[in-house]
Amino acid sequence: MRFGGGRSARRRRGLVAGTALAGLVAVGLAVALPLLRDRSQHRLERRADREVTATAQRTRAVLLAEQSAREADLRRAADTVDGVEVLTAAVGAAEVRLVFRVRVAKTAASVFGWQRADATACFAQVVRRGATPAPLERLPCPR
Repeated sequence: MRFGGGRSARRRRGLVAGTALAGLVAVGLAVALPLLRDRSQHRLERRADREVTATAQRTRAVLLAEQSAREADLRRAADTVDGVEVLTAAVGAAEVRLVFRVRVAKTAASVFGWQRADATACFAQVVRRGATPAPLERLPCPR
């Protein structure tokens, strides 16, 4: 017999190395999977936020394209955009200020199953008769 043992000693060293490697892989997966899931969820939430902003811009375009600057017509025009809810409409001298809420729900399939992100934001748009358009204003949403 040579120095260092026979087949059984080599087999034992291989089993110990394999067990250590399997343990490292298990620990690596236990650490990495939650981080990947959080990153995937964060990306989905960012996409939902971008869609909220895009929907608000689309609503602004619809409001500014409305020929009539009457409150009822502007409410109706804003309600035609999906995900938009008009909260208040204030009529002032030659202008109407609409405050509206935009809600978006995004779902996506991932390695971890279905993920969902909900985004909500409130905006105000002032529509003036025949004047230059006012910028879209982001507001905190009422509870």
